[in-house]
Amino acid sequence: MPSTPEPVASAPRPARGPSRRRLWLFRILTLLTLAAGQEALFRLVFPRPEVVGFNRIHYQQMAQSHPQIGKAMGRGLVYDRLLIESRPDGFAEVHDLNAYGFRGPDFRADPDPARRRILVIGDSVVEGEGVGDRSTITAEWSRLLAGEGTPAEVINLGVIAASLPHLWILTRDAVNLLHPADVVVAIYPNDLPAPSEPSLLTAPAKTFARTPADYRPWLVDLAERAIYEEPIHRRWFHPAIRFFAPVPDGTNPWSARDRPDGLKPELYEDMKAGRLNPWLWHQSQDAPRQLAHDFATGGSPVHFLERMHDTCRAAGARMMVAYTPFCGIVHPRYASALVELGMDPATASALATDPKYRGQNRVMADVCRELGLPLADATADLEAAEAVAPQYWPYDTHPNADGYATIARRIHETWKASLAAAPTP
Repeated sequence: MPSTPEPVASAPRPARGPSRRRLWLFRILTLLTLAAGQEALFRLVFPRPEVVGFNRIHYQQMAQSHPQIGKAMGRGLVYDRLLIESRPDGFAEVHDLNAYGFRGPDFRADPDPARRRILVIGDSVVEGEGVGDRSTITAEWSRLLAGEGTPAEVINLGVIAASLPHLWILTRDAVNLLHPADVVVAIYPNDLPAPSEPSLLTAPAKTFARTPADYRPWLVDLAERAIYEEPIHRRWFHPAIRFFAPVPDGTNPWSARDRPDGLKPELYEDMKAGRLNPWLWHQSQDAPRQLAHDFATGGSPVHFLERMHDTCRAAGARMMVAYTPFCGIVHPRYASALVELGMDPATASALATDPKYRGQNRVMADVCRELGLPLADATADLEAAEAVAPQYWPYDTHPNADGYATIARRIHETWKASLAAAPTP
């Protein structure tokens, strides 16, 4: 019987690779994904502010002799970090600034309809000198509102060293730009007596353009800005800038003079090194005069507050005023540090007891009553809180975290009372 031939095994077919079309499709999708990721990353790291020209740098006192002032004014402070130190008090806090150079989270130009927008406008007390980002007046007030179930956006428009004229200009511009429901203008003793600047009060509000839509790749825009030396902003990786520059910087007043009599040598050295506010000696000389000013001779803030009130009403915003007293007023414990800073000892001791140093409280009450503005005067609240714990730093003279919380509670209670008393529309 013939044998059956064994079948010959056929060679396996080679596996079919991806088609040329699918391979190119994969390559294209990979490149598009990388490009989109790069575009998203660049837009995140190198943002453009939504509004052109609105920046805290235009509302603070600047050293006009600074060689980079022109570039600084054009660029503004965008996501910068300011280091404020007071070695005798034991703090060194960094202020994280947002897209418009103010402290606190970013905010859009147009308010969220679901949240009540509140602007708090003031100087270093509103900015929160001496405490971390979570301990400012606006941060504490935000927590109070959230705890009561009130959806609100409390925006910190505090600017270190802003004077009353600066506060008027900032109020005028911010109210027209940001469309708040409420505005709190915070006054500190060094804002008074008010200067007489009638031409400033009649100047029109600044108009701000929105950043135009640009559909070019972000890398192209960045390259163009670099070529034409236009500002490039980045969100992160900013080293902290020491706000109080050391000698021989021209912004430090001790670059041009020696230690005056009465200023403790150790404090003088700290001021020269930027480890302590170098203007505190000047404050020790000016504060008693400002506190004891006779407002019958002029200096009332009525004209500034009236113009602010008119601006708010025209924009449909409610306005109230907050007043924070000088530390020496609320408790005698601060007298010894004020003497070390150069204040006359008898004056430092009298601040907390002599009624002549309460003239600002009286004029603020009279002006707010005349204008129909709610007044959140935190003096009594701080005096009561001092029985439990100090509310101010001894040398820096700003409130500490407890003090800012006390002020925020006074503002909150006054705000609630004014809402309850407002006529129903």
